[in-house]
Amino acid sequence: MKTTNAKELNEQYKDCPTQEQEFEIEGRKYIIISHYTGKKDLDEVVYRNAYNQAMDEVLHA
Repeated sequence: MKTTNAKELNEQYKDCPTQEQEFEIEGRKYIIISHYTGKKDLDEVVYRNAYNQAMDEVLHA
């Protein structure tokens, strides 16, 4: 099984929409770039996030 490095992934998904976020953790800045490749089922992701949030609210209230 061949592993893909970050440079190869950037090249593969260079034409996909991206979002860039900057975080600071313990005084160090990190930049996260998300590439939207369209490989996830949006309905499933939204359902799973809503379900997890509801369960967290019920169980940890």
